[in-house]
Amino acid sequence: MKEKWIQLALRLAEATAATSTDRYHKVGCAILRKEGSVCGIGFNGQPPGVDLTEDEALHRDFRRRLTTHAESNALAFCKPGEPHLLAVTLPPCDRCLVDAVRYGVKIIVCRPSLDAAHPVPYELAKRLSVKIRVIPV
Repeated sequence: MKEKWIQLALRLAEATAATSTDRYHKVGCAILRKEGSVCGIGFNGQPPGVDLTEDEALHRDFRRRLTTHAESNALAFCKPGEPHLLAVTLPPCDRCLVDAVRYGVKIIVCRPSLDAAHPVPYELAKRLSVKIRVIPV
């Protein structure tokens, strides 16, 4: 895939992250088809109609249980076999990586994470035959 499409996908993911309803981790995702057109975009947050109280928002474990990941929200706009490249503002978790591969994603690009809770799942990606590329800001 051309570098210009990869950069576009990352910029779309970053712009989408700003709309996240999670006040602590704003994550965005953009998915492109092989020719470079946009297949889906998504951000992390609670399902529609679910608003967290201040106390709930402060409890990370509780908040995370009610949060849908940006990758899942973006994949919801795609048909299986349609996605080629997934760009996300943090390395994907194992579950999102598996879901992306299930939809046909071949390449994942992400920004690096400074948080040890978001490692790059290189080993799992290798096992699933998907390429992960970390692109610094």
